Amino acid sequence: MNNPIVEFKNFSYIYPKTEKIVLDGINLSIYEGEFVGIIGCNKAGKSTLCQSMVGVLPHLLGGKWDGDVLVDGINLGETKGAGATDVIGIVFQDAESQFTQETVEDEIAFAMCNFGYERSVMRERIISAATDCGLIDMLDRSPFKLSGGQQQRLAVACILALQPRVIILDESTSQLDPIGRDEVFNLVAKLHQQGRTIIMVDHNVEKIAEYVEKLVVMDKGKIILADKAEDAFQKMEFLEQFNIRVPQVTEACLKMKECLEIDKAPIKLENAIQLLQIKLEGTNFE
Repeated sequence: MNNPIVEFKNFSYIYPKTEKIVLDGINLSIYEGEFVGIIGCNKAGKSTLCQSMVGVLPHLLGGKWDGDVLVDGINLGETKGAGATDVIGIVFQDAESQFTQETVEDEIAFAMCNFGYERSVMRERIISAATDCGLIDMLDRSPFKLSGGQQQRLAVACILALQPRVIILDESTSQLDPIGRDEVFNLVAKLHQQGRTIIMVDHNVEKIAEYVEKLVVMDKGKIILADKAEDAFQKMEFLEQFNIRVPQVTEACLKMKECLEIDKAPIKLENAIQLLQIKLEGTNFE
């Protein structure tokens, strides 16, 4: 197996001016091409974990830490965070607060301007990122007049123009309506199909179950479970101890496990429907 693209080795972190451990002995490996979902209750450490992947914590904001974070084999402790953003891009919850430019096109170009990209390269990447994110017909519009879903897609486009191998979305859909949420999930699914590694923090377990391959569950700064999503969501009683629910279809099928004669409950609605159709077709109602 290849080396992880992101790896935590017994990593712990404490914010400045506090003594509370917010990440506690984290060990986690994420491999290139994976779609990883991170779930947990508020203050579980999910956002802190994501910021540690890009070197914001502890190397920009300070604090106390122990252990190692490696990105593409580079130890961020040794480089003081340098090198992480060459590999990873992160999209935060409130996209609008990140915008500074008057048009969508200028917003996508902004980071590339700061890095000194040639104009021809910038133009090519603007077109590519805008096309991938469904914004090609909105380049002259103001970022502040887009819908919530469009703004989040623009935030992804800004990151995408820098061509990172890993994209982190930290609760990027939490303030969106169902249409906007679907837009973002469909976009990141397409980016994953193109080969990018996706790391997504979200509270919507139905959407997480529909899209991710690996599930990481956090509680009070610890990783309490890391497994394939289809296996992790079978552990309903364990997850309930931490106030984390499984998808509704999974819960229903687990409660009917003996009746349905299944070893593993589906985690996606479409699979649950297929299962029930098969069971009903084989049932004699006479």
